[in-house]
Amino acid sequence: MKKTLLILMILTFSISIMAQEKTKQKEIGLVFNNFDNFGLSLKTGNEKSLWRFNTLMITSSNQDEISESNEIKQKNIGFGIKFGKEYRKEIVENFEFRYGLDLSFNYYKYEYENTEDYSYNYNQRTYKKTTYQPGINLVFGFNYVINDNIVIGAELLPHFSYITGTSTNTDYNFTVVESDISGISYGLSNTSALLSISYRFRK
Repeated sequence: MKKTLLILMILTFSISIMAQEKTKQKEIGLVFNNFDNFGLSLKTGNEKSLWRFNTLMITSSNQDEISESNEIKQKNIGFGIKFGKEYRKEIVENFEFRYGLDLSFNYYKYEYENTEDYSYNYNQRTYKKTTYQPGINLVFGFNYVINDNIVIGAELLPHFSYITGTSTNTDYNFTVVESDISGISYGLSNTSALLSISYRFRK
């Protein structure tokens, strides 16, 4: 919890600095990851340099499987936020190259419960997992400017991040095992690419 509060404080401070910058251009849009996860994007600055803030819903689901003897419940939720800076250079008319750097934070929670109800016996198995993933990523991408207001973009985000969290497993004998989770992640994956469509307006 303390780590989450610290990251939110850093983001709030960064956004306040961003707001003090004299704004010449803003872009508000939608971002898509793997065509099934989506989020919002805000960029502000000028035509060559912009602060960027992205939120991305990684996953969210809630499933129940019910039969005569047992019930299985599964639910998970995850989201990510990124804050950074990008720079742009026009290659040809209506086509821009962009590059930069982001700080990122991802949160993920998963819960599983399997209940079996018999006449003389009652068994239950549960599993819970929560992870936090702060990190940093590079930004390499392109924009295609359809007109003065509509921009379509694509970018690759090579990343390095640290994963921490906990898991709790309860077996059919009600034995509880708690584990700490830690590790690192780096490189490119299918979650390292973003597509975007934005509305651009200038002062």
